[in-house]
Amino acid sequence: MQRFFHPLLLLGLSGILPAQDAPATGDAIYAQHCASCHGDNGEGNPDECEDPLYGDRSLVSLTKYIHKRMPEDEPELVEDDDARKVAEYIYGKFYSAEARAKTMPPPEAAFARLTNRQFRESAADLLGSFGESKPPGEGRGLRAHYFDSDGMNKKARHALDREDRELSFDFGEGPPAEGMKADQFSIAWDGSLLAPATGWYEFKLTTPNGARVYLNGDRQEGDGNRRDDSSAKSQDTLIDAWVSSGAEPRESTARVFLLGGRAYPFRLDYFKYMEPRGGVKLEWKQPHGEWSVLAAPYLSPADATAVAVVETAFPADDASEGYERGTGISKEWHEATTTAAIEVANQVVSRLRRLSGVNDDAPDRIERLKGFLHTFAERAFRRPLDDAQRQLYIERHFAGGLAPEEAVKRSVILILKSPRFLYPELGAEKDDFTVATRLALGLWDSLPDQALFDAAKTGQLKTAEQVKAQAQRMAGDPRARAKLNEFFQRWLKMDVEGDLRKDPEEFPDFNAALVADLRRSLELFVERVVWSEKSDYRELIEADYLLFNERLAKFYGVPVPEGGGFQPVKFDPAQRAGVLTHPYLLARLSHPDVTSPIHRGVFITRNVLGGILKPPPEAIAFENHKFDPKMTVREKVAEMTRNANCMTCHETINPLGFSLENFDPVGRFRTTEDGKPINPVSDYLTTEGELLRLNGPRDVANHAVNSAVARQGFIRQLLQFSLKQNPAVYGPGTVRRLDDTFTASGDNVRNLLVEINALAAVHGVPGPDQASR
Repeated sequence: MQRFFHPLLLLGLSGILPAQDAPATGDAIYAQHCASCHGDNGEGNPDECEDPLYGDRSLVSLTKYIHKRMPEDEPELVEDDDARKVAEYIYGKFYSAEARAKTMPPPEAAFARLTNRQFRESAADLLGSFGESKPPGEGRGLRAHYFDSDGMNKKARHALDREDRELSFDFGEGPPAEGMKADQFSIAWDGSLLAPATGWYEFKLTTPNGARVYLNGDRQEGDGNRRDDSSAKSQDTLIDAWVSSGAEPRESTARVFLLGGRAYPFRLDYFKYMEPRGGVKLEWKQPHGEWSVLAAPYLSPADATAVAVVETAFPADDASEGYERGTGISKEWHEATTTAAIEVANQVVSRLRRLSGVNDDAPDRIERLKGFLHTFAERAFRRPLDDAQRQLYIERHFAGGLAPEEAVKRSVILILKSPRFLYPELGAEKDDFTVATRLALGLWDSLPDQALFDAAKTGQLKTAEQVKAQAQRMAGDPRARAKLNEFFQRWLKMDVEGDLRKDPEEFPDFNAALVADLRRSLELFVERVVWSEKSDYRELIEADYLLFNERLAKFYGVPVPEGGGFQPVKFDPAQRAGVLTHPYLLARLSHPDVTSPIHRGVFITRNVLGGILKPPPEAIAFENHKFDPKMTVREKVAEMTRNANCMTCHETINPLGFSLENFDPVGRFRTTEDGKPINPVSDYLTTEGELLRLNGPRDVANHAVNSAVARQGFIRQLLQFSLKQNPAVYGPGTVRRLDDTFTASGDNVRNLLVEINALAAVHGVPGPDQASR
């Protein structure tokens, strides 16, 4: 039965029935729908979403994201105007950098020890600061000295001198050069080896004759070419195959740890004596590389001085923040630093006369060795030594009747185990020596050189202008180049462990030699751009050319470049866009048999556009065989990630990855996949809240160079790699200020490195222009 209520009765009830709800405010919406997962102030909830609720989306983008995705289980609860209100509340309360700067002080710099790289670089420069230092020479090959032999006299007659670019020779049954003997001759290749990266190197010598490889040893005084015929194995002998055993070629191998960006004394001695055939080949395998003949540009005719290389294995540095930091202090680390200190001390003792300049029979040897150790300790501690420290680290070791060498060894070990060496900012001092220390660590991962130490000692690091001048000088040093090159190795995934392999049936010509060429192509491209006068970041992203040699040109179907070696090859700008479409990166971010839009999209999001992606709630492997073979990779990825939880991140990742689908798993441009047309077009919601139509890599590149968020993401990554600190340590708006100078400089990468380190070096250090610090 239908019931009716008298209007007066309804009117009377109005006083006790709840009034219609007033429009909800942003904080009320957040409290009702968001706080249970994200915390009252966005601090996170360990049981739901432990990550703090902050990021780099614009207010517009955050609003659209909440409207579409939040709350995760019931996004229809917060839409339209409610989404706008809660976004405004979140953004202004704690999400944005400005909001966080208002509610919390800048974080303190993380107390840090030396990282593994910083320990090794500092030890090398500490020993290298004693005696003559030589800059790396031009990588054009080695000095080659050819001789006719006469029995045991391997160098009976000097035949000719020249420069050889590579160490691979097949002389057959003939002589090595016109006019020389065919049955008895010798050759000495001399100069230096230029190591491009830090890590373990493998060497392989192949010859049917006799040969010996020397690496990183001190040259004999007065005998720069070391043309002796001694068969004794010396301290710097890397491979000894001097004694021939039969006429067949034999292989000899060795493995050695080298620091990148440095030149090492190098020599290869070779001879043939009555064997049927002559020939010699020296190959090497760089860290993360493939076997290749040792050749220019890694060989130089210039001499070099020995480098003190620490081979001790350290426990891995903490990389949980996306960059390596010296914050992990463990028993294993202490044991490793002790072993490394002993290793360095042994090197000091073995080279004591050369390093100290004190002869064994000098009447004042003890006092002069103490003077050597005083200087050693000052350089290790990065500031002058006081009397108490001299007594602790030096004098007491000579007071017990120990042999001078043993006293030196104990002193060196104690210095390198001292907190003054291991923890660069342990002391309370904040002065010019602090500024010098920060500059050296930020630009070189090492110690101040003499010029920087003298500037600190004479009070010449007081003003921002003085500090910047030193930073500019130091940025031109090979050590800064090595560090910046290492940043790009990591940024572009060239430091990834594991071989780069493809399905041999699908890509039969994609072999180890081609991979080595691809890697070198990318390295040369980065070096060409970054170390040019402009050093233009935009060229890294937007360039319409690649550096190819003959092998790469043939594989990728373009005309072989003239001039030999790696030369620029121009492409259709719609098809290639700098590092985004370099074949090495595209191949690295693919599966062995198919592309991977997810890997490619994640790389662009994080590395190029500066976005932040949280780890997936559930890792799901892409299993190609489980999909309908008629589907394209794009269709398979869309199907795999269509779940709402996945799309939280994949609505960003997928469009970027799909924009590169015109490139197959080895980075060749294509328009079809298994006979079906490629569709690279997607709509992408930028961090700034703009909806972009991406038609391919050129659109991604244009967005990357024009987006303030993307530029600042690159700045943040370079700052973190250089300084091992969070940018917020240096105050709110630091990255934005750096972006202003970066843009004003024409996006000059080297200038950015200078600005980052000049800014950080003076942070918190009193000086005449304290207000600017």
